[in-house]
Amino acid sequence: MDRFLEQLAAPTAAPGGGSAACYAGAMSAAVVEMCAGLAAKKEKPGAQEILAPAADLRRAFLQQADLDAASFEVVMAAYREPKDAEGRKERIAEALKGAALSPLATLDLVLRLLELIRATEAVVPNSARSDWESAVVFAGAAADVAARNVQINLDGAADASELKAALKEREAAVRQLLPEV
Repeated sequence: MDRFLEQLAAPTAAPGGGSAACYAGAMSAAVVEMCAGLAAKKEKPGAQEILAPAADLRRAFLQQADLDAASFEVVMAAYREPKDAEGRKERIAEALKGAALSPLATLDLVLRLLELIRATEAVVPNSARSDWESAVVFAGAAADVAARNVQINLDGAADASELKAALKEREAAVRQLLPEV
């Protein structure tokens, strides 16, 4: 984590907010895993079944953080090409599409996480309720930042109208699934 924070603090374009959103998602998944683990110790029905999917999502978010940074590096490389390079505009449009698809993938992970968060609410011990609420807040932050990163990359992206529709669909699903705390 220290290494990632050092990279995030560096005055470079990537990693940036998209990768930070993934780390927020990973923290949320880790807290869900902890809450489910506490519930499993108390032999609450359904708690054990949450552990493996939460661990899988935690790892998936960390992997997505790297993919997100890499997708933005492609954008930067396309913009660094000479302005008169043949096909430059198309490469930029495709790179921006990739930079929008990456946070859409983060939103897909958040949607899977929100299902686990809802399942965990039913089993979380009262002593860990504030921890569960922090998982909700981290998941909401991950979704919000990911949505903003999709939006910022739409201008000039290939297939922008399809990407915008996909974003609206995922934002609606997040609003429906995100518990209020």
